[in-house]
Amino acid sequence: MVINLKCRSRGIPMSDNSLRYIEVKQRLARHISDMSPHERLPSRTDLSKTYQVARTTIERAVSELIGEGLLYAKDGSGTYVSEATAGRRTGGRDNRGIANWGLLVPDILHYIYPGIVRGVSDVASDHDVNLMICNTDNRFEKQTKHLHKLIDSEVQGVIIVPAINGIVDLEPFYRLQEAGIPFVFCHRSLEGIQAPRVISNNFHAGYLAAKHLIQSGYTKIGYISRPAYSASADRFQGYSCALSEAGLASRSRWIAFESSFESDGEGYFSARRMLEEEDRPDAIFCFNDGIAKGAYDAAAELGLRIGADVGIVSCDNTNICETLRPKLSSIAFPTYQAGRLAARILIEGGANSGGRPVVLQPELIRRDSVAVRERAEWAGLRAGTDLTST
Repeated sequence: MVINLKCRSRGIPMSDNSLRYIEVKQRLARHISDMSPHERLPSRTDLSKTYQVARTTIERAVSELIGEGLLYAKDGSGTYVSEATAGRRTGGRDNRGIANWGLLVPDILHYIYPGIVRGVSDVASDHDVNLMICNTDNRFEKQTKHLHKLIDSEVQGVIIVPAINGIVDLEPFYRLQEAGIPFVFCHRSLEGIQAPRVISNNFHAGYLAAKHLIQSGYTKIGYISRPAYSASADRFQGYSCALSEAGLASRSRWIAFESSFESDGEGYFSARRMLEEEDRPDAIFCFNDGIAKGAYDAAAELGLRIGADVGIVSCDNTNICETLRPKLSSIAFPTYQAGRLAARILIEGGANSGGRPVVLQPELIRRDSVAVRERAEWAGLRAGTDLTST
């Protein structure tokens, strides 16, 4: 499929012949730089199929590369790679032969991302790969800028935790595909782009959290989330499924999606509104530990005891959990494993299991924010059943 992209700096369609041949020439130059001197180039027909352009475009690109001394022709035999390609910096490798990768994360200091970074870094180190870490602040605009810089740097691969804030921009991913640079999505994927992905099972995370509360005897369970996107929707569906299985009602006034991704004060106002009601929830599932902290603050101001008066369970299992009193029960994701698996896929050339996603399962870490209540057998729950293993 030929994708008609636009050159942002000039507003010229990439399908324009002059720009198209330059693009093909650059891609062909990267291709031959990975070939051995005197190795025969594929036929013009094969190249036109590979790059999905007219044969005349291939002829022009090859002719210029011959003129630059990177290729040479033998009459009646074909076109070959010249000695001049030896030692050139290619495929994202520096002059010492070290490969370069890009790693895009929302914020290396925030929540779960240090685990992903460490997992990728360990694999990169084992394979003499230089890792360039870019922080996107979860914004598509910054993600696009970083990807363009990495493509221009001719990296050998990219691992991406996709941004979720702003206007979706798929153009840099098409550029990665056009440039033949493999990339892998990690922790979550991006709709509309086909690529290997190592993702967390957010549906099961929501299911585990709600089941834990139900099993402990809570019957009026709310949900406070970050703004709606794939992960928050999946966790909400898991929460809803658990409530439905137990025959519990999901009330709209006990469900809140925050209005922004800003972390200051998140969870506090939504929890305060819910807990001030006469008919208030007796437990809250929070999208992450930061929102749970806000819920703790709201409950404390209202004189409610965590566990006894309102149970709270969240996701991400960050260091926040140990600092809160009582300590916070949370769903842990195998972030280090996710980073390692994404890096392994990149080492193997960006291919995995026929394109199927690798889905990692979360784990409930029990602490003190959920108390076992007398109603534990309510809603058809049989004594001795371990619902968290469902």
